[in-house]
Amino acid sequence: MRPHAKTHKSPWVAARQREAGAIGICAAKVSEAEALVHGGVDDVLITTELDPTKFDALLDLAEIARVSVVLDDADRTTELGRRTAARGATLQALVDVDVGQCRAGVESSEAAAGLALHIERTDGLTFAGVQGYEGHLQHVVGAHDRRRRAMDAYDFLADVCASINRSGLEVAGVATAGTGTYRSAIEHGLATEVQPGSYTVMDAHYAGVEGVDFDLALSVLCGVVSRKASGALVVDAGWKAVTTESGPPVVTDGTARYEVAGDEHGTIVGGDPSAARFNLTPSHCDTTINLHESYVLVRGERVVGRLPVCGRGRIA
Repeated sequence: MRPHAKTHKSPWVAARQREAGAIGICAAKVSEAEALVHGGVDDVLITTELDPTKFDALLDLAEIARVSVVLDDADRTTELGRRTAARGATLQALVDVDVGQCRAGVESSEAAAGLALHIERTDGLTFAGVQGYEGHLQHVVGAHDRRRRAMDAYDFLADVCASINRSGLEVAGVATAGTGTYRSAIEHGLATEVQPGSYTVMDAHYAGVEGVDFDLALSVLCGVVSRKASGALVVDAGWKAVTTESGPPVVTDGTARYEVAGDEHGTIVGGDPSAARFNLTPSHCDTTINLHESYVLVRGERVVGRLPVCGRGRIA
C-alpha cells in the first residue's frame, strides 16, 4: 500500500497512513511532494512525469527524503541523470507504462524494455520497476466489467515485465491501481504496490461504483443566503467551493438537488424550505479538497479541530 496524497494533500493524514502500514506515499507533483516531505513524510513516489524545469527542486527534495520518480522519455531520462550525478546523488526511477488511459507512459513492451535499460545505464539513476495506472477504469460502475478490464491492463503490464526481464534487468517493483481497482490488482498478483487515494474520504462519484465499500467522510457545509418565491434556496457554495467536472455534488437530504448558480452560489431545489444549512457530498473529492485551506474535523455532532490542507494549490 502506497496511498496517493493527491486526494487529501495532508502530511498529517499521510503520517496516519504510514503508521497503519503504508510503505510510502504517492504525490502528483514536486510541489505536492514538498508539502508532504516538509510535513515529515520520508518516502514519496512522484507518479507523474516532470517538466525539466522542476528537476532541481526535485533533487533538493531528494536530499532530505527518499524520493522516486517515473519516466517515459529517453531525453528527459538523460537530463535528469546528468543533473542527479552532478550532485553526487542517485534517484530511483520507474518506467511509466500506458495501460489504456492514453495519457503519459510508454506504449509497448519493447519501448519499456529500452527505457529501462537506458535508466539503468544512466549515471545518477537506478531502475526500480514499472508503474501502470489504469485511471480510466476507476469509475467503471459494474464490478465484473471493471475487474475484467483491469485484469487485461495487468496482463499487459506482465508482458512489459517479461520483456524487461528478457533484456537482463530485474523488475523489482510494479506500481498500479486505485480505489476502484486495488482489489483486482491484489487478486492478479503482479503488483508490489497499490496506489489508492480517494478511499480516505470518498465522494459521490465513487459512491455509485459497485464494490467500492469505503465510507463517505467528506462534505461541504453551505448556508442559505436567499429564498426564492419558487421555493428554491440559494446557498453560498458555487464553483469556488465544490467542483462539478464529475457531476453536481449530492445534497445529504435525499429529497433535495443541487444546481450550480455561478462562482459563489448554488441552488437547492426540493429541500426543506426552513433549512438554514445543507451538507453537500462532492462528486470529486480530489479537486474539491484543493479549493479549501483546511478541513473541519467532526466526530458525530462535535467539532474536534481543524486540519490544514498543506498541499492546496501545489500543482507544479
